[in-house]
Amino acid sequence: MFGKIGRKNEAVVNEEKARMVEDIRLAQQECATARSKFDEALDFDQVDYAVYTLEAAEKKLDILIRKAKQLWGTPGTGSAGEWEMYQ
Repeated sequence: MFGKIGRKNEAVVNEEKARMVEDIRLAQQECATARSKFDEALDFDQVDYAVYTLEAAEKKLDILIRKAKQLWGTPGTGSAGEWEMYQ
C-alpha cells in the first residue's frame, strides 16, 4: 500500500535532485561569465556593473548549494555517495 507512494515520492525527489544539479551547473557558468566580465571591465561603470553581477551570481550559487545540501542531507550521513551519481 505505501510502496507505490514511496516510489512515487522517490521519483519526485530524484527529479528535483537532477533539476538542482542542472541549476547549480548553470549558476557556475553564470559566475564564470561574471568573473570574465569583471576581468575585462575598463571604466568605473563597467567595473561597478561587473561587481554587482558577480556578487549576484555568487549569491545565487551559494543559495543553490545550501538547498542541495538540505536535499541530499549533510555529509557523513551516508547520502554523500548518492551525490557522485549526479556529478
